[in-house]
Amino acid sequence: MSGWRHRIVGLPALLLALVVWEVLPRSGLLNPVFMPPCSQVAWRLWYLLRSGELLRHCGASLLRVTLGFGLAAALAIPLGVLLGLHRRLYLRLAPLVGVLRPISPPAWIPLAILWFGIGNRPAVFIIFVGSAASMLLGIVAGARGMDRRWIEASLTLGASRRQAVLWVVLPALLPSVMTQLRIGLGLSWMAVIAAEMVAVNQGLGYMMVQARNLFQTDTVLAGMVVVGALGWALDRLLLRLERRFLGWRAELEPHDLLAA
Repeated sequence: MSGWRHRIVGLPALLLALVVWEVLPRSGLLNPVFMPPCSQVAWRLWYLLRSGELLRHCGASLLRVTLGFGLAAALAIPLGVLLGLHRRLYLRLAPLVGVLRPISPPAWIPLAILWFGIGNRPAVFIIFVGSAASMLLGIVAGARGMDRRWIEASLTLGASRRQAVLWVVLPALLPSVMTQLRIGLGLSWMAVIAAEMVAVNQGLGYMMVQARNLFQTDTVLAGMVVVGALGWALDRLLLRLERRFLGWRAELEPHDLLAA
């Protein structure tokens, strides 16, 4: 499936969800104070967009995600490849990474505020720690799981270790790296919302927590919609980059075993 058919195949489910969202609050099955109908949230979203408030908050969140995610990727990619290819170093550092990874981003908020104060720096730090460890472990797993015969074959044919890493290991790891980048980007959006709820004075998370305090549920839901849309758009951007730089890799589609 490709082209426009691939793009619209999920529209019926999305439209059905929007219709259910609109009907349930208006029918009284859901309290519209706590779950406003879809149309009310859409009007609120339009108002926030026209007033410029939404663009200001989106710009602040995008800046923090870009910085935090960029720093996390800059650390996770080279260190992940190094740990995946260096057994002794992996054995020394794996316990440390394994301990840090389960710590959720909100748990770092008190320390981030103590270390960096209020503003962009603590938010960027929280995004960094929230995505770096998971990406790092994924890339390490990809490097350790690659077929060692490829490296041995290149060394047998006269390549140096440096050439084997540059021309064999890195191209073989690109699919795994791109997958981990997409996962890390999603984690970055989760982390930025948590950080902006306490450590900054603007951003989508800040907008949502202020709306919660004023009991403006439609604004909270509008913020959630924007976060989902921005996360989806950036994920599509990474997917396009993956297809551009990994054109040699055939895209595999899941088998319809259950539909057979």
